[in-house]
Amino acid sequence: MANSRSARSILATVIGWVVVAIVVWFLFGALVGTILWILRTILIIAVILGLVTLYFKLKSPKE
Repeated sequence: MANSRSARSILATVIGWVVVAIVVWFLFGALVGTILWILRTILIIAVILGLVTLYFKLKSPKE
């Protein structure tokens, strides 16, 4: 009887840690994805601003 209770307790602990690991895995993935999305957006905006600046520099008449 006592052996069955300790086995159930160990199994419950293992299942609890697996649930926590799965939740952390998904949250970590979401966090990394969000950071990469922000960096990609900043990079795209920087490239667009650079191209617009270059366009206006090349379009301006020579003096």
